[in-house]
Amino acid sequence: MQRERNQGKGRIIGMDIHPECFSASGLENTNAKTAQELFMHHQVLMENLERWISKNKQPGDLYVMEAGSNSFDTSERLKKHGCNVVVLESFRAGQIGKSYLKDDKVDARKIARIYLSGLAHEVWQPDEITRERREVLASYNKAKTDSTRCRNRIWGWCTGHGVKRPKGLKLTSAKGLEWLLTSREWSHRQKMIIESMHDDLLHACVKRKELQKLMAIEIAEDPEMLKLQQLCGLRLVVIYALFAIIGDISRFRNPKKLVAYIGLQPSVNTSGISVKGGPLKHTGRKDLRSLLVQSAHAIIRMGSAKNPMATWGRALKYRKGGNIAVIAVARKLVTYVWYLLRGFFTPLHEISNSFNRKLQILATNIGTEDRRAMGYESVKVFIKEKRKILLAES
Repeated sequence: MQRERNQGKGRIIGMDIHPECFSASGLENTNAKTAQELFMHHQVLMENLERWISKNKQPGDLYVMEAGSNSFDTSERLKKHGCNVVVLESFRAGQIGKSYLKDDKVDARKIARIYLSGLAHEVWQPDEITRERREVLASYNKAKTDSTRCRNRIWGWCTGHGVKRPKGLKLTSAKGLEWLLTSREWSHRQKMIIESMHDDLLHACVKRKELQKLMAIEIAEDPEMLKLQQLCGLRLVVIYALFAIIGDISRFRNPKKLVAYIGLQPSVNTSGISVKGGPLKHTGRKDLRSLLVQSAHAIIRMGSAKNPMATWGRALKYRKGGNIAVIAVARKLVTYVWYLLRGFFTPLHEISNSFNRKLQILATNIGTEDRRAMGYESVKVFIKEKRKILLAES
């Protein structure tokens, strides 16, 4: 729609942006083949972006850039000056170009022509809150990966020195470090290495717990996020990831659009009278898809017999196999999320026991001190107040 509104009203300015500089090519707003280049500004310092805009901006101009590490920040800076900005999908844009020639000037022209051709999809530009949530989620995933690596590094060290891992030992406790240091005779150098590895593990676990608490507080204060807990299989991190990655649910016209965005739709191969369905093509949001697949595994494995989704998933598993059943349950879960967030779900008339347990876990993740700072003296009071909010929202 934006492409049609801009036809004939201004220039198409393709921008190849980097952290330190950018190049910009201004093309006529005609078509990709015949559009003439009106100007080329090469390697303008990024710190001079505002000055460049005020000098070169004309009414109706459309600024186009490829999605990258600083594209959303640059887009916000342009929008503050009243510019119309489009961000193109990097994968499609990267497939188009000359293999024997690649520089910033060529890329700036290419981005503008790709937009005029319509061969690359436009990327939704998240608002400030969604961007911050994505940063929190990325930091949490990094802390989770770091803690796993540190723990595996310690166990690998023990295995390499013939030390058997005891059952039930928690490495992050004081007894964990004590056991590591006394499990056998270590030299002074080896003890320093063990203490260093243990400090790295504690640091990663503390960061992970802090970020998890931040997620829990935000979910507890947002009724839209809180009500997602009524869906089986959705816990703290998955709920936060859904809001961080989806953003504005109204940009998806139907559940199929959301399923395709995450990458849970089956592939289709049609040729002539032959129609074939295939496996997932691993497109979309891999980070959210992996979390939803984990939730689907939990539903099939641990869902009660009274849970229709768990019963349906187990029956499908016996007929089609485990992998197909897990993806199907994850796809159905995403469909439920769309209907719930769009307000098309059955209103709540009572809070189930499993929902109460989730609220209790949420209060535990927040912690006593922060929970009391929020105005809840006990876990029971927290659960009671959240129950009232959820029932009133329904």
